[in-house]
Amino acid sequence: MINISNTTMSEELESLARQRASETGEPYMQWLDALSEGRTLQSEAQLGERAFEQLLESCASPRQFAMMMEALDEHAKEHPKRAKGFVLLAEQVDDSPYDLAGWVLAIEYFYDWLKQNKRQAAYESMLAYLGCCVEAVTSKPIKPHLKDLLADMLDEYGYQG
Repeated sequence: MINISNTTMSEELESLARQRASETGEPYMQWLDALSEGRTLQSEAQLGERAFEQLLESCASPRQFAMMMEALDEHAKEHPKRAKGFVLLAEQVDDSPYDLAGWVLAIEYFYDWLKQNKRQAAYESMLAYLGCCVEAVTSKPIKPHLKDLLADMLDEYGYQG
């Protein structure tokens, strides 16, 4: 569990960056940069403190964390009256056999696939596509990693979002 004490913002970010660097093996300065940007986007992305911490714990790299914060921020800007991006993600996670870290990894893969194919997609439609991927294996006793499942679905069916 990530501990956020009542220190100054700078000290808090430095402590979190050291902790995540130690836990993930990723460079401290990259974590510090991602966390600083994440704190800047947190209110715009409509992300509460508990959700911020859950997302941070579920990201294996500063790149993943920065990507997720940007996605949540973009969703909030595009759809200010709709459900918060993290709430939509949490609902998908709760309705699936995969944890938040697995979803974050799959979303990262999806963004990379879109970039490689010179495409764009709305965050909400990406979650819906991933939800369909999950439904495709719900009844199977052995489930592949969500990222692998997504890769197979994209290879076989593409993405029309």
